[in-house]
Amino acid sequence: MSATPDQVTDAADEAMDADLLETVKKAAVELKRADLRFALCGGWAVYARGGPRSEHDADFALLERDVPRAIDGLTEAGFSEDTGAPEDWLAKVWDRGNLVDLIFRLSGEPVTEDILDRVDVLEVGSVQMPVLSATDLVVTKLLTYRDHYADFGSSLPMVRALREQVDWAEVRRRTEHSPFAEAFLLLVDRLGLTS
Repeated sequence: MSATPDQVTDAADEAMDADLLETVKKAAVELKRADLRFALCGGWAVYARGGPRSEHDADFALLERDVPRAIDGLTEAGFSEDTGAPEDWLAKVWDRGNLVDLIFRLSGEPVTEDILDRVDVLEVGSVQMPVLSATDLVVTKLLTYRDHYADFGSSLPMVRALREQVDWAEVRRRTEHSPFAEAFLLLVDRLGLTS
């Protein structure tokens, strides 16, 4: 019996996910070895907190001043630096074809000591690592919405999975200037996800 196209795709996705997880673990171990403060963020942080992963790369938040040390530690461990990245809020490194973003501004705001103070140390694929708080994950996601990007559908699975870990009053306070966040919060309120 041969595999269906969906089964082949699922198997390929699982292999890619397992390979990327190895990159997440390797990067976290090297950042810890360099004695840097950081937090897993993005889709892998959502996954670490019990939600679905929605990214095809690994994201780590760290202080801007620590980026050069992070790059040095990761390149010494075999990662390669992407010096051509046009973004001015992150640095990029690669591990065997897997992208790792070193983010020092989340949704336009600098990563701060306060953000890193709010992390939880969680096990991700057998490696203990700091993971961005659920509240910070939701805030940073909502603040990415703009006139040309407001895909609420991609955020609903994350909010469903993390809703009991989120301080919704804090999310409202920190996103009150964004009409897009206000609209999303109205939607999740009406769906009963914030109560």
